[in-house]
Amino acid sequence: TKNANWVAWHLTKEHTTGPWSRDGIPYSVDTDVNGARQELEDWFGNNLPIDHGHMCPAGDNKWSEDAMVQTFLLTNMCPQNSALNRGDWEELESRCRGWANHYGEVYIVCGPIFYSQNYKTIGDNKVGVPDAFYKVVLRMGKKPQALGFIYPNDGTHHKMNYYVLSVDDVESRTGIDFFYNLPEDIENEVESSSNLSRWLYG
Repeated sequence: TKNANWVAWHLTKEHTTGPWSRDGIPYSVDTDVNGARQELEDWFGNNLPIDHGHMCPAGDNKWSEDAMVQTFLLTNMCPQNSALNRGDWEELESRCRGWANHYGEVYIVCGPIFYSQNYKTIGDNKVGVPDAFYKVVLRMGKKPQALGFIYPNDGTHHKMNYYVLSVDDVESRTGIDFFYNLPEDIENEVESSSNLSRWLYG
């Protein structure tokens, strides 16, 4: 699909803001990827309402010029519906920064979902347009908690609790085992929960 299967990062309170802006930073090919990959030209001339959808958002990387530049590598991009990218998905990104501020740190994994092989593509390299996107968020501390989300890659708008799932549910839809390094009893407990109300927003 020329999309990353997953992108993961550790977001700390100290990394939720900073002096570096995304203004003027160009998208760039990730030359560390050999073989099939996205190229800049793949994004030109398509007739779909899509944006360069950052998986790890630029807003999480204002703390470092290098980190900000690296978020614009095409390996961090998925073709994302423009309304989703600038609406409900952006709201979730902002909420994650709020959680990192409130709790001190969170661990985040996100990526695309393709439900079949009959997906749309853009460009000569046939970059897949995902059917949906997932995100899982973990906070540790005295009472670890985790949440999962799946957002259809379309322009519909809903409140955040519409998209909430347990991490177990996201694992079943993606085939990815998240947070497997946690002690098994903690992993089993946090991955079965889908209670947004347990997450305060500072």
